[in-house]
Amino acid sequence: MSQRPNAQIVADFYAALAGADPDAVAAAIDDHFAEDAAIEWPPSLPHGGRVEGSRRLRSLFTGIAKAGNQAGATNLTLVRTIGDGDHVVAWIAFDWKNPGSDGTIPNSALEVWSFADGLVREIRAFYWDSAAIAQPQHA
Repeated sequence: MSQRPNAQIVADFYAALAGADPDAVAAAIDDHFAEDAAIEWPPSLPHGGRVEGSRRLRSLFTGIAKAGNQAGATNLTLVRTIGDGDHVVAWIAFDWKNPGSDGTIPNSALEVWSFADGLVREIRAFYWDSAAIAQPQHA
């Protein structure tokens, strides 16, 4: 269990992800995520759905953090966090790049982080324009 404020845990996680630092991402998950933690993305997206388990999340997010990631959210910025109790909302901005595309689509999302006993239990993402990032982009 962490003694750090939940909003700081969220901010540190996005900083590690934006900094393409897989070791920092792994440490954040190991230190602050419950074993049964989950993330849920909008089901309409190609990568949408629910991923459960801290080990699966660790593998997923360290892969995203690796430098040279050729698709997904790039230029990730944490605009603001709201709240600091059992629920923290992260407003993030990013450029979305579909696999095989040269172009990006500016986008943003709200991600609701739920905590219990000082650990992340769930992240639920709400994208500003999920239709735009679900469409194929031409190379």
